[in-house]
Amino acid sequence: MKKNLLYLIVFIVLLAVAGYLLSEDKGNSSLEGPQNYAFAVKDTASITKIVLSDKTPNKSTIQRTSDGWILDNEYPVRRDAIEVLMETLYRMEMKNFVPQRMVPEVEKHLAVFGKRVEIYKGDQLAKVIYVGLQTSNDMATYMKLEDGDLPYAVHIPGFNGFLNTRFITEPHLWRARNAVRINARNIKEVEMIYPDSLEASFKIRVFSPDSIYMLSLDTKEVVSDFSGLKGKLYLAACSQLKYEGEIIPSDPIYARRDSLLASSPVFRLTITSTTGKVNKVSGYKIKAAPETIDYDDPKSFYDPDRLHGFINDNRMILLQYYGLRNVLKSKEELEQD
Repeated sequence: MKKNLLYLIVFIVLLAVAGYLLSEDKGNSSLEGPQNYAFAVKDTASITKIVLSDKTPNKSTIQRTSDGWILDNEYPVRRDAIEVLMETLYRMEMKNFVPQRMVPEVEKHLAVFGKRVEIYKGDQLAKVIYVGLQTSNDMATYMKLEDGDLPYAVHIPGFNGFLNTRFITEPHLWRARNAVRINARNIKEVEMIYPDSLEASFKIRVFSPDSIYMLSLDTKEVVSDFSGLKGKLYLAACSQLKYEGEIIPSDPIYARRDSLLASSPVFRLTITSTTGKVNKVSGYKIKAAPETIDYDDPKSFYDPDRLHGFINDNRMILLQYYGLRNVLKSKEELEQD
């Protein structure tokens, strides 16, 4: 009996000592320091700029303006991409702590593969987050605050997946896929040239909303039965022209850009604004995969769905015939019915 009482007294003393030590270390304990894993930004409306970079090195700077989000002070940002990023910043939270034995490995991966995300409010840098790889079960992503002491597994409650792909560092993936950036009301002239069919080529000139006419590039004459309504719809289609994706130097076809530019395009579209700014879009056939070719059918020699293209003979893009359906019109298709 006395022995059991002694054990009880020793246990109580040890418990008291442990409690004292924990209370003394409270200020430095990760478990008691939620500021170390305060990853979310609840007032996303106050964010004015985000800089995302990695070790590739890729770097994207997106900034809020009166006209919407802009990439690198020049390109409109994809609306879906910025909405997903803002939702992520608002909803993400710490899921669990990283086991002590795994901390060195996780921090090493953060240093090598991590993305640096700088969040600004006004002109002030409000928060820096390092976004790493996903956890082994793909249900969370390792992250660390620049001023934090340890990495943590972060997730969005109710979302089954990882988050690192939402923090885009490649600039071309942020750009809105507008092949032409102009309001239809600001178009002064449109020229569509089909090198293999000059009789289908044309030029539309706008003097005022009620004064539009078309020239045949074959005869150089004004087309008398041109439909003004079809012309306005055509201008609207040109202003909304989009591309499927951007072709970048790491894509194999990029090495052939010079030979493509030297060849004859399927079409060359030139749009001139009322301020004199010129936008050009051209499209080039893509050879079909050998297994799809029917040598008795010349139409099967080329991809029926896509074209390689260029914006202003500079940016290489991938175009879809479907996306071009309202732009690839012949002169006859714009005449009165």
